[in-house]
Amino acid sequence: MTTETMDVSEEIASFLQGRFPALAGRRLDAGTPLLASGAIDSLGILELVTFLDERFGVQMMDDDFDPANFETLGQLVAFVERQRA
Repeated sequence: MTTETMDVSEEIASFLQGRFPALAGRRLDAGTPLLASGAIDSLGILELVTFLDERFGVQMMDDDFDPANFETLGQLVAFVERQRA
């Protein structure tokens, strides 16, 4: 994992912990489930998408709303990295 990827991961984790009570106070790692755990619902996804756009300039297209991009913190970070490349 590169330093840049770690920074992206830390920023997203911080946002998630501050916004979603189910994730507050938990240590988040790449395997932390986001959707299956119920920590993030459909409205939460919209808030997360807004954050990703404002912070990282990630513009989501219809095909990007694949649950596989949001299942875990690691998958979300990988998605952001792919969009920024």
